[in-house]
Amino acid sequence: MTDHRSEQPGPVRVARRRALAISAMVLAGAQASTGLAAAQDPGNPARAGLQWQLCSTAAVDWPIENDTRTECAELTVPVDYAKPEGRKIKIAVSRVKATEGKSREAPIVSHLGGPGLSNITDSASMARRGLATLNTDHDLFALDLRGTGYSDHVDCGENPRTEPAPTAPEKKFKKADFDQQAEFNNRCAAVDPEFVRQITPENAARDIDRLRAALGAEKINFYGASFGTAIGMAYRSLFDRHTKRMWLDSVLPPTVHWPTMDGETEAAGNRSAAPFLAWLAQRDAEHHLGADESTVRSRLGDLRSELERKPRTGGGVRLDGNWVIEQVYRPQEEWADAAKSLVAVRDGGTPPTPPAPRAETAAPAPVRPLGLSNPRSRFNTLQYNAILCNTAAASRGFGELWAAREARREADPLTGGAHFSPWCAKWPYKVPAAKPAYGKSALQLSGHLYENVTPHVWAERARDATGGALLTLLDDGHATLPSSPCADKAITFFRTGRTVEGTCGGQQR
Repeated sequence: MTDHRSEQPGPVRVARRRALAISAMVLAGAQASTGLAAAQDPGNPARAGLQWQLCSTAAVDWPIENDTRTECAELTVPVDYAKPEGRKIKIAVSRVKATEGKSREAPIVSHLGGPGLSNITDSASMARRGLATLNTDHDLFALDLRGTGYSDHVDCGENPRTEPAPTAPEKKFKKADFDQQAEFNNRCAAVDPEFVRQITPENAARDIDRLRAALGAEKINFYGASFGTAIGMAYRSLFDRHTKRMWLDSVLPPTVHWPTMDGETEAAGNRSAAPFLAWLAQRDAEHHLGADESTVRSRLGDLRSELERKPRTGGGVRLDGNWVIEQVYRPQEEWADAAKSLVAVRDGGTPPTPPAPRAETAAPAPVRPLGLSNPRSRFNTLQYNAILCNTAAASRGFGELWAAREARREADPLTGGAHFSPWCAKWPYKVPAAKPAYGKSALQLSGHLYENVTPHVWAERARDATGGALLTLLDDGHATLPSSPCADKAITFFRTGRTVEGTCGGQQR
């Protein structure tokens, strides 16, 4: 998982990006314009053209060096689709044309992860990755969702927070995380309420359908990975008639409910801890943590409980319950060091080889559980929270989050409650979500059996909600279908529409 904390700490700041040759208008004085040359306003989207230019010359700071294929344009869409004649915003889109001349195939729109990230380079990524052969006869498209990248967005930085004392109990640290998010959410959502409340997967889907209409395409294909699967499910729910074929890899659950998702992520991660616990049990004579996995788990759970109640510091490290979990999840080449550290702390000492010490006075970096794309893309914290929280089920109050965390903690004393996602803290808006539904278009899902970012159970729930076929990859990759031995199945699917069930690739653990 990646730390995608805001790159602009401090007070609210309005961003304004420019094309090389054309200055764009800042909307309503509160919103950043795109950094691409303007495209035609699609008052009639079925007939509107898009003014395509090479992204390397039309976009400020285009991140792909020597890019001579990717073209960019801007698409005008309503802020609120319930008010189609009202305020408009710009959506930055990209394409990589088919290599064998003008394509007669339905275009492929891709969204390879997020939220909060710029995805406009996803078309170029698709053209270079394991599915690149589809670019011979399919035009590839991608876009920056509203609120991100070159599309219109609001920049709002996170304010510094006051850290609890290093020896404060865990609940105080979690409450500090929650309060920081609540302050950010309420302050930043108020910068442009009309715009922020319209940042939803459903409106992202509507923006994509405006792109389809502007292209003059009756139907589109869609490839989504990680958070892109939420966009795909929303598109198919709203526009099944305009969907030809859709493949979703590393699938999100049909409903965003953070306590449930945190628990399922923990359950997936818990399996990855078992080999280390078994390794410790085989070395009980050396470490005295137990001669079987169950005893080791119990004793380390007791150590975690002790440090949660009364954290201490040593060697520049806060020794708390999270520190115990970090040791349990260290990679295999660090197991010996992890064991020595755990034993030393159990015996009242300090870890001899602390991993990447966290400064006692520094705020812990909030880890966003979802996030995949070009690492050079700028991250927008407000868009991340808005697109997940506007339509999220509950998860807005500290009491709910903490009670769910404690219930998981009690059920699994070692790793239960390891995740705590406060991103929707006191989020001010609640927007109805489109319910995923069965459709007539071809839908293929793929989940990775051992991955922790989007647990396989989420793909199972998405299958049950949508009726799609589910392929299980026997690996722990996240959104890695294109680089797996199963990529050929996706190519066949987009060529023929043939779905597949069962398992593929990797080695069972």
